[in-house]
Order: sequence, then structure tokens, then C-alpha cells
Amino acid sequence: MIKKLLLLLFCLFSFSAIHADDNDFKWELSDDGTLTISGTSMPGYQAYGHDKDKAPWRKDRDNIKKIVIEDGVTNIGDNAFFECSACTSVTIPSSVTSIGNEAFYRCYSLISVKIPNSVTSIGYWAFAGCSGLTSIEIPNSVTSIETSTFNNCFGLTSVEIPNSVTSIGDYAFYSCKALTSVEIPNSVMSIGESAFAWCQGLSSITFKGSTPPTFGKDVFYDVDKSILVYVPANSGETYKNALAGYGFSNIKEFTSISLNDNSNAYTRNTQIDDADVSYTRDFSKYWEPLYIPFSLKYEDWKDDFEIAYINAVHQYDTNDDGDIDKTVLEFVKIKSGTTYPNTPYIIRAKEKGKKTLYAENVTLYESDVNQIKCSTTAQEFIFTGNYKKVSKMDLMAYYTNKYTMHLGDINYINLITGVGAYRWYMEIKERESVYGINNNTAKEISIRVVGEETTGVANIQHASPNTQTYDLNGRRVNENNLKPGMYVKNGRKVIVK
Repeated sequence: MIKKLLLLLFCLFSFSAIHADDNDFKWELSDDGTLTISGTSMPGYQAYGHDKDKAPWRKDRDNIKKIVIEDGVTNIGDNAFFECSACTSVTIPSSVTSIGNEAFYRCYSLISVKIPNSVTSIGYWAFAGCSGLTSIEIPNSVTSIETSTFNNCFGLTSVEIPNSVTSIGDYAFYSCKALTSVEIPNSVMSIGESAFAWCQGLSSITFKGSTPPTFGKDVFYDVDKSILVYVPANSGETYKNALAGYGFSNIKEFTSISLNDNSNAYTRNTQIDDADVSYTRDFSKYWEPLYIPFSLKYEDWKDDFEIAYINAVHQYDTNDDGDIDKTVLEFVKIKSGTTYPNTPYIIRAKEKGKKTLYAENVTLYESDVNQIKCSTTAQEFIFTGNYKKVSKMDLMAYYTNKYTMHLGDINYINLITGVGAYRWYMEIKERESVYGINNNTAKEISIRVVGEETTGVANIQHASPNTQTYDLNGRRVNENNLKPGMYVKNGRKVIVK
């Protein structure tokens, strides 16, 4: 009786076991459905006599909810997770260099997969039938997309084909019905038979290469013939001939333009739509001025840059001596949305060196000298963009107070040689106010980006008379005998209680 009771109690508790295989290969399936793979090389079904059903966790595939491949595993074997239909996520470490044939075939519940840059090859039918997959990141280490890699991925809405890929295999994206657009990089030399057949949701196709790739049979079978097909400038006729068998009637050329500090001044007087534009500069580790003729989406810069917009100007009497002796230009980081063309911003690269800002299929606007103006009680601050280098002599004309950013600080124009192209400079003008001319000319100007510490200050010395205090009607008052209310002192409002 005692022996039977002990056996019953033992059966009430479940536990996961670690199973060892060849090549220091281990796997563990926990009670919550997490399959953990560790070791070095993961064997494919060939290791089990070419029988998929002999893979060690095959009998439990319906219970696998999550796959975690630990760092150190170098490859994912053929048919490794064949028909793990309940699995919703997979973690692939940077130690993996290859994904085998049919590795995730018919994993219906997978939603998204991030493939690390270490992976150089993805086998045929690797993600075929993953109907729940909505997005996938293909790293730029992959050189080819094999036969039927994403065949019947019905839910796939977007895919980015990197510029490293030279060929797209037969049926690679066959029947990806939710795919709305696809961009073929200029590295692709061939697209196989029926690669995008039955992709009925496509609304646009963009080819980046000036020479069309070779097309297999029925590449775009049953794709809407009226969709937009974008091709590089001066290659429209070539693509019309190459795509003649598909009946595409809306082939449109786009323009590709590269801008940089060493190119001729940007003087375009016409607008160009559907352009691919890039701007290259040697970036430092400091905030720098930016002024370009096209818009950027947050996704275009978030990985490599920070961009902030001009928000306000603040002036302070830090010594409480009656004079404004500190001016702070406030900027706010952009964390979503789109920048405006021909608009002054500041930008900082996350790593210094030569970097490029890209924007695809955008409008390239004509050159325009645009300004942003901010005012305090005593002064007006004017930020003016420029598309060509402006010399110090040009900026010093008429002896106006002009400044520019240099090494993250605001500097009086006398301290530098001029302003480079695709940047902006700032001018300070005295306003007609009750304070009188030169009463509040800036002595110190600094940059503050909301959420960060104030940068170093460039000292600019000016003489200023004593302070004066005014009521809201502009009447000078004795600040030693103020009644409760609101007053203006040193360019800011003061409340007396």
C-alpha cells in the first residue's frame, strides 16, 4: 500500500528533462512549451535516417510554443522544426551561420522572425507555409533567396531584400497574398520562375538596378497589371521590353540623386517626385546643423542618428544683476513621424565618421532659403538654411550678429571661417521694445536638447545697461515697490505675490 501511494505522488509532478545527442547537442522541452536548444551543431533529419519523424522532439511538436536557440549553436538543421505548428516565436543567436532546408516548414503560428547578420545561407522551403508570418528581416549577409523559401506565407505584409542578394529562386514568394510592395535591389541578377506569382496584394514593385534582372517563367503571374512599377531614370524602355510579357502599363522612372558637402551648390529650381536621395557628410560626435531639401522618416535615421527640432529660446539673468547674460536654444528630439524639407534641424551621428542619410521614393524639393524665427521680449532669433558654403565675409556683411554651430556650441561668426553647405546659421536682431537697443544682447549662448545636459557654452561678451522692470502694459515700474501681479523682467515674466 505504501509503495502504491509513493508511485501516485511521483506521477502528480511533471518536470522537463535535458536530452543529450551527438556533437555536444542538447535539447530541453519545459512544461510551458519552451524548447531550448544548446550545444554546437544541430543535426538535421539526415542524422535520423532521412526520416523527419525520428527527430528527437518530433513526437512533442504540438506542445512546442517557443523555440530558444542558445548562443554557440552554429547551424539549424534541415527539417529541424518541421510542422511545429503551435510555435509563436523563435530566438536565433548570432552564432548561427546557416538555416537548413524546410527548417521552419509549416510553422503556422510564427508571427515574426529576426535572422541575425551571422546567417549566410537560408535553405529551400525554410519558411514555406508559415501563414501567420507577417514580417521577416533578411540580413545583408545572405546572397541568395532559395526555391520556395517563403512560399505560401499568406500573412507576409513586408519583406526587405538586402543589397547582398544576387538571386531570387523559383517560387520564392509564391502566393504571398498580403505583400503590398516589394523592392528589388540592384544586386539581384536573376528572379526565378513564379517567384512572385499570385501575390495579388501587390500595389507597387521597385527595381533599383538600371539593367533589369533576368526573369524566369511566370514571375508575376496573376499580379495586377495596373500597379506602379518604379525603375531608374533612363531605363523605362529597357524594363518595358523585359516585362513585356506581363502587361504592366504603369512603368514610372524615378531619379537617384546623391548630395554631399563637396558637390556643387544645390540650386535645383524644379521639384522631382519619386526620387531616391542620399546625403553624405563626415560627422563628428557633436550636434551639428542640418538643412536638406527632402523629408526623412523616423525609420530612415533612428538606427544611426538623432535629429532634433528648434523648440524655443530662453534667456536668463543668472547673476540677478539686471542683465540677461545667458541664452539657451532649446531643441526637442524627434522620436516618430517625418522631418520637413528645407527646414533647419540639428543632427548627431551615433558614431563619428562618414555617414549617409537615405530616403527612397520621396519628393526632392526645389532649393529654398527657409527660415525659422523665435523671439523673446528683447530679441528675434532667425535660423537660415543654406545649400552652399557661405564665407565669413558674406555672413559678416552689414555687421549683423550672426552665429553658427561648431563642435556642439554656438559660435560668433568671427570665430570660424564660414558655414558649410546643408547647414544653417543664426542671426540675432534687437526688437523695438521697452528695453531699448542692446539692453539684452546675448552674452552666452548654449544648446539644450530636451532630456540631455546643456552643452558647453561659447562666451560672447557684450556691454549692457542696467535692468528695468515693466508691467504688462509696457510701463516702467519701481521694482523695489511692486504690488502683487505679473511683470516683465530680463525678458521673462515674473510673478509677485
